[in-house]
Amino acid sequence: MTTNVEELRRNFIRGSMGQIAYHSWAAQARRERRFNVARLFEALATARMARAEHAFRDLGEVGSTTQNVDRALAGLEPEAAETGRVTGTTPFSRELLTRAQLAISEGRDLRADELGDIYVCGTCGELREGACIGVCPKCGTVPEAHKVFKSIESMGTLGPHTLMMWLERTDEGLRKLLIGLNDDVLSQRPQPGAPSLKELVGHLVDIDAVFRERAWLLLETERPELPPAHPPRLEVAATYRSMPIAAILDAFRASRKQTLNLLRGLTSAAWHRPGHHELYGEINLVHQGNWVVHHERGHLIDMAQLRHDLLIGNDSRYTPTELTAVVAEVNEGE
Repeated sequence: MTTNVEELRRNFIRGSMGQIAYHSWAAQARRERRFNVARLFEALATARMARAEHAFRDLGEVGSTTQNVDRALAGLEPEAAETGRVTGTTPFSRELLTRAQLAISEGRDLRADELGDIYVCGTCGELREGACIGVCPKCGTVPEAHKVFKSIESMGTLGPHTLMMWLERTDEGLRKLLIGLNDDVLSQRPQPGAPSLKELVGHLVDIDAVFRERAWLLLETERPELPPAHPPRLEVAATYRSMPIAAILDAFRASRKQTLNLLRGLTSAAWHRPGHHELYGEINLVHQGNWVVHHERGHLIDMAQLRHDLLIGNDSRYTPTELTAVVAEVNEGE
């Protein structure tokens, strides 16, 4: 085995493991509402994946699709290699992670002025921050072949049509998720400190009101400064636990109707009216729409799981296959 092949195998294994690590950490950062930290992790994951793929190709492991299917069936068994670091492998990545470490130590996300747009070369995984000028300085790949992780896209990249489709379907999805559960069951907390289904629905009512206020500011004022404070946390939704579920669902329907009335018929220019946020810099209504849809999607999944667990614990007639159709309808059009 040549030293070059040994190094390629190390790069393949190191890049593959690092990609999974960064990807998993990005998902957790999103759950904690550290969206710029998540963007950093996602960029680093993409860089590691590009390096792993580059090494994999140089090892001769990618042929025609026919050959690749045969190779897959035969079973890919990479030889073990001493990899060393699989994350934080370059001075620049460590610099970026140190910025994130400082922000987290202060109990916040990275600010827009602390993390610019990140460009990742699709060939070699080289990272650059700020304006992407010219080809990759490491391998010569053109800018068009780079993946960009923009600050304004930190919440997601769904467009207005998809955002509206999601916002219109949430009410129906919530009601279907709660079929067959009475108020007592809906008030049950799966464990101490964890929210009940009523509290989760109530939390969505609170968040929708915040989103609508921000949407109104973006649409009706010139470059508004959006409130930097966090939206209502789940803890404040505890009051919903003693309310009838019908009243909570009606509150969500009424709130969402107001939100949809505000958004229907907007032009592309209206969706892209600029505002400013302390953490995310210049943002627009698409950015905030992605924020609320991402938030709802996460809680709908939490609620589907909690519903499943509650039905198993409270209804002996329930079979897990009943959950499939509900989740499929909630997730349709993603």
